Amino acid sequence: KMIGALARLFRISISRGHELIPIRDELRHAESYLVIQSYRYRDRFAYSFEIDESLLDCLCNKITIQPLVENALYHGIKNKRGMGHISIRGEAGEKDFTITVTDDGIGIDETRLRQVQSGIQNKVLTGKDFYGLYNVCERIRLNFGEEYGIFIESVYGEGTSVRVILPYVEAK
Repeated sequence: KMIGALARLFRISISRGHELIPIRDELRHAESYLVIQSYRYRDRFAYSFEIDESLLDCLCNKITIQPLVENALYHGIKNKRGMGHISIRGEAGEKDFTITVTDDGIGIDETRLRQVQSGIQNKVLTGKDFYGLYNVCERIRLNFGEEYGIFIESVYGEGTSVRVILPYVEAK
């Protein structure tokens, strides 16, 4: 099972050279990552997917969801006492749609949260602190426009949610 997940992880990350892939494939990529990590962190976390099926053929940048899941695991769940949970939800809107990665980990304190939010929204990267989030957001903006990207909410001690907002662009 783990070898199959690793093979899927590599295959989807290559995506035959395409930068934009269907949400369906990006979700498989994130799930493959979670399967591999569940072997590493046995009994430390669970995960769930709740995706509006109308979104599965919409396009997104490859390697968009997996870095957010990785952050949820390493910065939220890993440092939490007891079992954690990561949820990936996809919801349709009127003119765009949202993919949200939520964890019930340790959360981010207010000062740090403001720093990360400001850096991402104002395109200011200082050091390597939040390079993954910054990179995901910038690739979304480059492909879809400034009104799209990622938005972070967190309550210290309770968890973090990262929303990815994307336009409807269907695979052909």
